[in-house]
Amino acid sequence: MTGSGAETPWHVLEKVREGREEIPGLLRGLVTAGSGRVPWSEFDHRLRWSDPPELVVAVLRRLLELLPRLDEACRIGVLRLVADRAVMVRVGSPRAEAPGMAEVLVQGQRAAAELLHDSSAEVRSYAARAIERVRAADSTTLEALGRRAAVEDDLATLGRLLIAAGEVLAALGASGPPGWLDPWLGHSDPHVRLAARSARLTSGEATASAAVTAASLTGSADARRAAVKEAGARLRTWRTPPDGAWETVLAGLADDDLLTSSEAHGIVARGGSALAPYADRLVPFRCREGQRADHLMQALVGIGDPLALPWYLRLADSSWMEVESLPVEWAPSVMPALLVQLADWRTERVLRILTGWGPAAAPAVPGLVGLLDSPHARAAAGALGGIGPAAIDAAELLAALAKGDLRPRRFAGSEYREPRRWHGVQTAAWAYWRVTGDPGLALDALDAAVRGGLARPVLSHLAELGPLAAGYADTLRPLLGSLGAWTRVGAAEAWWRLTGDAGTAVATLLPELHPLEEHRADPLLLRVVAALGAIGRPAAAAAPLLAEVTVSERRYGGDIVRDEKLCRLVRTALAAMA
Repeated sequence: MTGSGAETPWHVLEKVREGREEIPGLLRGLVTAGSGRVPWSEFDHRLRWSDPPELVVAVLRRLLELLPRLDEACRIGVLRLVADRAVMVRVGSPRAEAPGMAEVLVQGQRAAAELLHDSSAEVRSYAARAIERVRAADSTTLEALGRRAAVEDDLATLGRLLIAAGEVLAALGASGPPGWLDPWLGHSDPHVRLAARSARLTSGEATASAAVTAASLTGSADARRAAVKEAGARLRTWRTPPDGAWETVLAGLADDDLLTSSEAHGIVARGGSALAPYADRLVPFRCREGQRADHLMQALVGIGDPLALPWYLRLADSSWMEVESLPVEWAPSVMPALLVQLADWRTERVLRILTGWGPAAAPAVPGLVGLLDSPHARAAAGALGGIGPAAIDAAELLAALAKGDLRPRRFAGSEYREPRRWHGVQTAAWAYWRVTGDPGLALDALDAAVRGGLARPVLSHLAELGPLAAGYADTLRPLLGSLGAWTRVGAAEAWWRLTGDAGTAVATLLPELHPLEEHRADPLLLRVVAALGAIGRPAAAAAPLLAEVTVSERRYGGDIVRDEKLCRLVRTALAAMA
């Protein structure tokens, strides 16, 4: 059997014996009706980054032929594949060097242009992304982008369309943006305005970074550094920053002056979703190492850009890579690398990632169980508790830790164990409850904690147990007036979940919103907003102050990432209070 458009048999492309090839059957399954249908996730799992580029070319050709018959998930998968391979070609990856690769990617761009009018906004967004990444000079594609942009009602997709148009215009060598770009410069949505400005910059100048350097980063190193710092300050202060602010920072990444470059990297690391339209411009810096590459990775991971996934996999073994959270959607791709790291000196970093994934970290259960008798036992127990019932194999060891029958080894490679009570007993007991559904050990651990004085970790466990721990309400009440703000907030959350008394909890939480009046936002404030959102309608008294957050042009907390997180929490809270 041969690949579409190629004489090379599939088994040769897959490098297996004849009759053992997998891809032809998977391709047929994508368009098979009924129980024989193959989901895209199964096909995508087979198509690895390490596959020979000749195989990828043959697969892409066949997928593009099948595209009209594919369901929504498969159409998105094909578009992502086109976009990802286009990036690999552009950055010079040897895995993208194959005869016919450029040709099939151009075909992919044309197919993406036809999908710009798909009924699914997600498909349209991925189609625009594929066009943006391929960047082939094609006037038909540009016309399709213009027609769709004129009627697009999904703002995120509209931004993608504009950015893609700028790239196609630049490839065509046009002297300026088309007329239909101009109306978006004054659009009410800041994302659309930013995308339109980015498209104008991209289409109007061959190399944006060089142009910005000439315009705003000329003069001495001190002057260039000052320009980058000023741009960063404005980005951190205003949700709609002045034109050219991001371009100035991105140009600073390439500055020969180390201090200027470091300043720019620090700003990019905390760029949040505001950096999304500029994600591709980070690619030229992918080969850097140390803290600067760490910053760039944080930026791409922060916006969940798929571009960061192969980059992360390549750099994951580096000693300086300190990215401590990854999108849960990456779990299947990243898990093999994390399981290797879990067994070496990067254990704590991996545990933080796995804890953030919750149930999606289930494949790591065997490795986590092995850590329950190690210096990392408490963090491993926390990750197992987050996984829940899928971690049932850990129940016996968690119970031993919770009862004090087992104290973990204090040092790696040593049998020494602390003679006194282990500090992770409460976490192990909580994890046992989460894994088995039996709250007995968790309540026993709470008894001991109450005798020793309720502390912040205990309050969070009380809140999760809810009515199961209602017997501790009288012990909890005095903490609602504690001198410590964190204790007051934790007590209010727990009080509401234990007793159902929303009024007392809201009365305790409302004064903790006062930092919003000064545009301040710290981790405690974020927790307060989340708690009020969880309470919902009974907390509606907070709605007017929270609503001001959504319309403010000034950022809260002087930090893009924190401001964006606050906005997400506020929108969720307001929806719950409505």
